[in-house]
Amino acid sequence: MKSIQPHSALLRSRPGVRCCLAFLLACTPLLVLPNALVAQPPAKTLPAAASRAIVSGRVLDPTRAIVPGAQINLRAADGATVSSATSDSAGHFQFPQPAPGDYRLTINLTGFTPLDRTLHVTRAQLAPLTLVLDLASVLTSVTVNADRDILAAEPENNHDSASVSAGDMKNLPVFDADIVSTLSAFLDANVSGEGGATLVVDGVESKSVGVSPSAIERISTNQDPYSAQYRQPGRGQIEIITKSTADRFHGSASFTFRDSALNATNYFATSKPPEQRRIYEGFLTGPVPTRHDTAFLFSMTHSEENNSTQVLATTLPTVTPAQNISTTYRDTDLSMKVSHPYNDHHSAYVLYQFHDFTGLNQGIGGLTQASAGVNNYEYDMELTYHDDLTISASILNQFNLRFERNLDRTVSSRQAQRIVVEGVGVFGSAQADSYNTENNPDVTDMVSWTVTRPIPQQLKFGLQITNTGRRVLDDTTDRLGTYTFSSATAYAAGTPSSFSIQQGQSRFQTLFATPSAFFLDQIQATDRLTITPGLRYDFQNTISNTKDGVEPRLSIAYLADKKHALVLRTGAGLFIRRMGANIGQDMARYEFAAERKLLLTTGICYPTCTAAQLAPQPPSLSNFAPGVHAPMQAYFGLSIERQLTRNSTVTLGYNGYRGWHALRAIDINAPLPPFTSYARPNPNYSQILQLQSEGYQKTDGMSLNYRGRIGNVFSGNAQYTWQHADANTLWSYFTPQNMYDPNAEWSRSDFDQRHHLAMFGTFYPDKPLTLGFGFYANSPLPYTITTGTDDYHTGLFNARPAGVARNSANGGNSQDLQLRLNYTRKLHPKRKDDETAVEFSFSTFNTLNRPNFENYGDVVGSSVFGKPTTASDPRRLQLSASYSF
Repeated sequence: MKSIQPHSALLRSRPGVRCCLAFLLACTPLLVLPNALVAQPPAKTLPAAASRAIVSGRVLDPTRAIVPGAQINLRAADGATVSSATSDSAGHFQFPQPAPGDYRLTINLTGFTPLDRTLHVTRAQLAPLTLVLDLASVLTSVTVNADRDILAAEPENNHDSASVSAGDMKNLPVFDADIVSTLSAFLDANVSGEGGATLVVDGVESKSVGVSPSAIERISTNQDPYSAQYRQPGRGQIEIITKSTADRFHGSASFTFRDSALNATNYFATSKPPEQRRIYEGFLTGPVPTRHDTAFLFSMTHSEENNSTQVLATTLPTVTPAQNISTTYRDTDLSMKVSHPYNDHHSAYVLYQFHDFTGLNQGIGGLTQASAGVNNYEYDMELTYHDDLTISASILNQFNLRFERNLDRTVSSRQAQRIVVEGVGVFGSAQADSYNTENNPDVTDMVSWTVTRPIPQQLKFGLQITNTGRRVLDDTTDRLGTYTFSSATAYAAGTPSSFSIQQGQSRFQTLFATPSAFFLDQIQATDRLTITPGLRYDFQNTISNTKDGVEPRLSIAYLADKKHALVLRTGAGLFIRRMGANIGQDMARYEFAAERKLLLTTGICYPTCTAAQLAPQPPSLSNFAPGVHAPMQAYFGLSIERQLTRNSTVTLGYNGYRGWHALRAIDINAPLPPFTSYARPNPNYSQILQLQSEGYQKTDGMSLNYRGRIGNVFSGNAQYTWQHADANTLWSYFTPQNMYDPNAEWSRSDFDQRHHLAMFGTFYPDKPLTLGFGFYANSPLPYTITTGTDDYHTGLFNARPAGVARNSANGGNSQDLQLRLNYTRKLHPKRKDDETAVEFSFSTFNTLNRPNFENYGDVVGSSVFGKPTTASDPRRLQLSASYSF
């Protein structure tokens, strides 16, 4: 079997580097090891090729331990074996590098999943490969065209997805090095839900990536749409695999720069505002000098941006001109990973992550004036211990323990009353001051067990306690009050339609618990059919009634045609939507009026209200409806997947979504029909906002995906989606215009975007000079026309004209063409194992300089009714330079 071997001889480092690494060793509990674990002699190095380039590398298991005795074969396009090798006692292999072209590299070893990957060979020396084998899986591959083509038919190899490798990221236009936002274009907003997309980093649900972009190995969407392992469907999830630590020094450093001198002018800007963006990013990995069997990975990103936001003019007694308002960002992310193999079947790592963000003048633009902006501050820290234990050749246990502390603070740019003039502007102050503190211990443990008889199958089961902990909220929002006016005329006359203010207790502590467990069984029913049933259990303490539930999941993959590599996939699953910690915090604040929330719609004291005037006012409440249920959602789909060439696949699929017990908020103390009076049924209270689970949502869509490579000319992804979505609610605090007829809100969903096209790729990906592109086109999103008046006397100002449905108006369509010209130069091309290179790139975003209007005036009679009020950023240019070794 396997045996652990030490890493290759350490490279000579500077004294400063040694001091830093020594300090990290002293601070890392993982490295306090038994005396028996001492450094061993250096592993043998690869013999040099006598007269030509070589293909070389090493084979590892899931715990990053070396794998000797693995059979490595390199096959040509016609299936003929070009070269063969067997990994030695150190896991290394090598054979002569063949002529340029596309080849299949396969690895086989009993107890492990056969590995099959494309190897694109050019005239240049290939960098050493690191090949990681998984434990034996039930249906790892299906042989097609005799023994030449291999088609992956496991659920996670679904091709109705987008996937980007570390190599791809170097060539693609990625704005501000934010690859997560780039991949978000391939997600379904209906699936992502109220909390947005789920981020899974190295198999564990996370709030952020936590490492620099250059330390990401691969990022994907929709890998396994109905897996019981995850709480959210694949179409609403982004999965990231970070780079592992290495046994030799390796890293990169990059600088990205933008300036307004290189940009076009925003559609609503009176003049081009100053802007500058600087991003410093990089990572370093290698062996720890004092521990030959221990390695580290350090990554850092620091971003600085001085930007401007365009604010429209307001039509008020004192006209405010259109203007450019400065907004600034400062963002720093640091991470440090130290990994260590205890023995040949047991390894672990410790990971520390740090995040610091400052954003000034946030939330302004369009109708929101500069005085209503906020300053945001975030300070987050995470410490993770991860442990991989290979119990036997067929059982792998993965344990993850993490503690995170998050501090988020929002401060209004100005302390004053907030003024809202419907359809005209928001100014005065944001009145949004708050301070959130989270302390979350997370624990996950998963076991993978492969069984080969009588029916080949792989079982996975585990316990997950994620995003769980203590939340403390210091809430000082709306402490000076908010006046709302129905029009500019009402503002000039000094006749507000409503006034709100909060008083009393401001500090609240809540516990948020979301434990879960799952079980799935991937069964190889026949050599063509894989069936993966699964079951998941989720619990949440946010709601008072139905707190838990069981969610069955099922995926089926069938190889219908070997000759054309045609795979049929179908699946379905129930998903319980997690209710956010904010709901529990709101119940603590308002259920019994610990924090007094006042809403006045009659007898409004203006321009100020004294304490004596406010004392007798009835407070507003929030509570749960009897029998409230966590939102339930069903996702189902069918797809046909066919290989066009050896390295490209096209997929046509249908996806459906039905959501019941969807949340909405109903004021059960709203004035009674026919809405001629402001009098409330219970005069002791004002608004009683009850959270109900009676909403319904429905989505149907078709998608066409392409993913692959065309020779050495092109590599990329493309996705076209058509869908139609209807609903009678949106998120948890969606309120209908008529509280006594909430089902009349049934109409187009806020995310009913009928046509969506997202594609990116690279031309000549293996050449020194590459051209990367991204193209994103969307049909309009809907918006709702309102009267701007409080027709139902609820103080919500969401009434629509008679006979007008919700989301009956369309915004504008959008298109964004992005380009990146990238040049790479290897500094030592004749050195076989030297990866030292420099790269320079020039990128453009919104290359065609389209306005791409985002928001529209929705108040009938306002000066901007039916007109756009904000536009996306204009054409911007981005310059980058990097050095890697």
